[in-house]
Amino acid sequence: MRFDGERLEPLFRIGLQPLDLDHWFEVDDLIEHYRAEKDRLNAAQGEAVYREEPSSASAQAEVRALIEANLAANHPDISLPQDSGGSDLFEAARMVQEDLLLLTRDDSGWRLVAAALHFPSSWKLSEKFGLPLDQIHGNVPAFGPGSRNAMLMGRIFDGLKVEKPVQRMNWSLYPNATLYHPYSTRDRAANPDRHTIDAQSFIRVERQTLRKLPQTGAILFTVRIYLDPLTQLARHPGAIERLRAYLLALTPAERDYKGLRTSIDDILGVIDSFRDSAA
Repeated sequence: MRFDGERLEPLFRIGLQPLDLDHWFEVDDLIEHYRAEKDRLNAAQGEAVYREEPSSASAQAEVRALIEANLAANHPDISLPQDSGGSDLFEAARMVQEDLLLLTRDDSGWRLVAAALHFPSSWKLSEKFGLPLDQIHGNVPAFGPGSRNAMLMGRIFDGLKVEKPVQRMNWSLYPNATLYHPYSTRDRAANPDRHTIDAQSFIRVERQTLRKLPQTGAILFTVRIYLDPLTQLARHPGAIERLRAYLLALTPAERDYKGLRTSIDDILGVIDSFRDSAA
């Protein structure tokens, strides 16, 4: 799938929609590129891209079985990679283009207990692994511990039904098409020009899904990354208007969190430069 302007939605809202499990995973002609990049990162980065707690083994096995069955039913034309001997979530993540994050419930809330995070959008697994939801989102404006949004997320996870998986979209502007972006809050402070946005920049869309597992009751969070050059806006005039509106609605804290160090006026100027060719 290529750039779809309809997938640009307002930022910093939960915005869940029903998920058809026939479309749980989106497979396109880049699948082997994504798989190869995951294998490269597994070898080069180790625990920076994959971690697990021993207690997650049964939920991992359930995830793997569900993914294998879903791919066989909905994408029978793709072959699965040869098993490399890793744990179940590790191997399941090698099958698909999505990142896989597994959460289970304890007294502290829904905790991240296993994760194959190869294509993070400016966060590090080492900083978030093992934490409950509200702490995972602690540096997200209006989503930290004690916030209304944090409580709402907790209720959503608690109330998620096995038969009603959900999805949402998120997006950012990035200076390049690199899939692996493990920048932390500290990295952002040390690299103030990291997200300088110009006409050669990219729209990075995240398609996120949540599915409660029927046997273990764990929740699997998947994230699929799509990267398209900003020049694609020339083909989607409606997306230009939505992007302008969403950027103008961001608070300074939200712009900073998204790494948009370039002034909002300069970013809008870049976006507006595509208007004539879109007309």
